[in-house]
Amino acid sequence: MSNILLVSLWLTPDKLSSEVLKKVAGVHVAYSADAVNHIIKTLYEVYTHVDTVIVYGPDFRNVGDLIISALRGKCNEAVRIPCRYVENLNLHVVDMRWKSEAELREALDMYKAYRAPVRQSAHVELEIPNRRHPQRGPHVIYDTDLEILRIKAIDYLLTYGVETRDVIYSVIMLQVGEGSYTTSTCDLVREWPCGLDRYAVLLAAPAYVQRGEKLPEIPVEIYKRDVYDPRGNFYLGDKLYHYSPAGVLLRVIDITDAQVEREASKLLPDHAFYLGQEYAAYKLLRDRYIQDKWR
Repeated sequence: MSNILLVSLWLTPDKLSSEVLKKVAGVHVAYSADAVNHIIKTLYEVYTHVDTVIVYGPDFRNVGDLIISALRGKCNEAVRIPCRYVENLNLHVVDMRWKSEAELREALDMYKAYRAPVRQSAHVELEIPNRRHPQRGPHVIYDTDLEILRIKAIDYLLTYGVETRDVIYSVIMLQVGEGSYTTSTCDLVREWPCGLDRYAVLLAAPAYVQRGEKLPEIPVEIYKRDVYDPRGNFYLGDKLYHYSPAGVLLRVIDITDAQVEREASKLLPDHAFYLGQEYAAYKLLRDRYIQDKWR
């Protein structure tokens, strides 16, 4: 058995020659940096004799950087297993991203027959992640209920907010109706409604919560409420019909993937999600599709 594990970025085994496949202990296809956790788990549970990992293939999103870093012993942001497993891999890692298969075959000259384990066998548990992904760009949240609007804003901060020593913050456009605008900072716990009792729209620059602040629970059911989009609504028939909130027909649009995506990108998120669901049903059910009634 080979001492080499091949990590193939985006390329499935059927895209590799039999000459390559017969010289490796296994092939792990990776589409994201998170794959490194499953690779390390396999190295401890199955391939304890593997001392060389070749990372090969087109690295379209540079996920290979984090994979290679972790396999070389660094407990980086992609890792969701105890760091001791990362630090004791005892691997030689060969970076062959964007190389040809001919070059890969040359590298496989490191092939050796099966030998004694290079790491102790262990069962590795993967942690379920719950991490924030900071985003500095603005975001729009709309709801006609002030309290639910506040909870949705807090939920957004806990997912995408930027964390400092004192606060978690982001720039959010908070909309409760149609009308006048205001701009201010907004502590979502201590200062709410931050002027939204007088204005329809608040550009909260930033909206924030204090670190360590006791926050309200975020029931997922609030996202199931029907909140009417002031941009109007769409009917899918032989064409895509766009109506105003008052029921005035505004536009008639050909139904194509590009056109539906174009319209959805201009809607509020929950309305865009609804239109996407309806369009998926429209494509699958064809003549049997009736909007809303197919559910």
